[in-house]
Amino acid sequence: MTGMSGQVLQETLTDQRHSDDRVMSTDGPVGCLIFEVKSIQSFIFSSGRLRDAIGGSELIDRLTNHEAKDNLLDAVLAATQASGIEFSRRAGGAFYAFCRDHGVLDRFAALWLLAVQQAVPSLGFVLGRGEGDSFSNAFSKAQKDLRSHNSRERTHYPIPVPIAERARRTGRVAVQRDSKDGAIDVVTQRNKPFADLSQAGFIHRYSPPEAHLKWEDWPRSLETEDVDGFPFVRGMRDVAMIHADGNGMGQVLIKINETVKQHSERFLEIYTTFSQAVERSTCHGAQQAALEVLLPIRQKGELLAARPILLGGDDVIVLVRADLALAYIQVFARAFEEESRRQLQKLTNLEVKGLPDKLTLGFGVAFIGASQPFSMAATLAESLMSHAKTRAKQSEVQDIAPSSVVFYRVTTALMEDYSTLVKKVLTHYEGEADDGDTNSLSRRRAYIHTLGTYVLSADKNVGSLPRLSDLEALTALLQGENMARGPVRGLLNLLQLDPAQARTSWRRWRQLLHDKQPQKLSEFDRYLQVLMPRYQPDADLPYALCDDGHSHQEFCSPLGDALELLALDHRALATIQQQEVMV
Repeated sequence: MTGMSGQVLQETLTDQRHSDDRVMSTDGPVGCLIFEVKSIQSFIFSSGRLRDAIGGSELIDRLTNHEAKDNLLDAVLAATQASGIEFSRRAGGAFYAFCRDHGVLDRFAALWLLAVQQAVPSLGFVLGRGEGDSFSNAFSKAQKDLRSHNSRERTHYPIPVPIAERARRTGRVAVQRDSKDGAIDVVTQRNKPFADLSQAGFIHRYSPPEAHLKWEDWPRSLETEDVDGFPFVRGMRDVAMIHADGNGMGQVLIKINETVKQHSERFLEIYTTFSQAVERSTCHGAQQAALEVLLPIRQKGELLAARPILLGGDDVIVLVRADLALAYIQVFARAFEEESRRQLQKLTNLEVKGLPDKLTLGFGVAFIGASQPFSMAATLAESLMSHAKTRAKQSEVQDIAPSSVVFYRVTTALMEDYSTLVKKVLTHYEGEADDGDTNSLSRRRAYIHTLGTYVLSADKNVGSLPRLSDLEALTALLQGENMARGPVRGLLNLLQLDPAQARTSWRRWRQLLHDKQPQKLSEFDRYLQVLMPRYQPDADLPYALCDDGHSHQEFCSPLGDALELLALDHRALATIQQQEVMV
């Protein structure tokens, strides 16, 4: 409880001991307390600096995680001398606490609220309380109470006076003048001490044990001239903001809830096992991605080409060098699924029935320049991830949504919402809307230069969504010798200027390829048909009706996605070409 006033602590403990005199029964109903952090991203990226984001991540990790050094939850438990409190989850800035002694739980809750607001100022959080005749009933009531308080806004201190100096990066009231950054706000002030990575804890969960990595092996800056900067190559200073979140967690929790209703005495054991299963699967995915993607390309004396930001439960945020990002998430997803299959077996052994065979992940990958704002990129990555999860859930696979990704390379103004981005940047329209004709919009064609969501699994039984491996194979083909991709890029631009000329250009390109490289044209058409089953080689443009079923006038194509991978100098292409990936 660093920084907690001794007087406040003593007064709080005294008040709660009075309440203990009134309620000391250990045979009464079960009390449950749920705590969850809100708006983690906005807190972490508030200043826009990588070092502050690192400090904020470490600070949040030290709130509840039992593996974190000097975590706040253990400190509060020790200070209140709380005995009899049990936890079914304590990770990712959240915990589920249970206790039959209501006085103990009251005292703990009161001090916890004070400690969190003192230790992590301006962090949003929500607290729910409930009690019942069983762990399951108490938990259900606490969840209901949590939802009722979810929109509650807490006052953040210090409250600025009308005339107050502001931190130039965040706009919040300044509380200190830093020798390097000038006026800084209370959040930045609190994060800075935890940016000392020699004391970092959560970053080790990204590190494979056999690699013996230390905190010095990870970059702390995006400036190439810094000794702890990202190891960029060939002058390209692009990074990928990756946000991952689990699919199917709700399904598993439903099955768990059905079991604990019948075996209430096993509530803590089952929920603890599930929480550990998710955490272990995520850590295994992160460690395997470092082992297979980051370490093999590391040059002697270089740092790793990634910077972990957050790992809590199934929620992951990590910065990876742009050319490695898609290879990174594919290994991450595969390893996560493999480990989750093993971990879910433990729940099956506890008589939890109806579980999926494995858990999967949805990824959002925002490719940005190293100098672009982190906070907006993080919001965009979250929007991409949400879209990937939604589309994967709508696929034809019945057991569980497949691991999937939506990616976008920022080349214009940075937008934070993927749906808006598709409409304004990735779509060209043919035909002008007539305000006087209510039917004109139905005749207006939209050409969308992306397929949106791609499945990460190489398994063909992934429903109707296209596979990322097929997109990579198409990209490798376009990168090959004598395969002019310039006209393909020009085709996308022509659609905006002159659709008729775009059709002429497309036919000319195909004819030239047919005359000089017929086999290449055949491969090209085959990849397009795999990615877009409705595609016809004799179509006037390399587009097909979108599979989402929203409109008969919306046409999609993977060519825009393939060209973006080429622009990112996608390293996986060499491997794909060597393996001669064929459909």
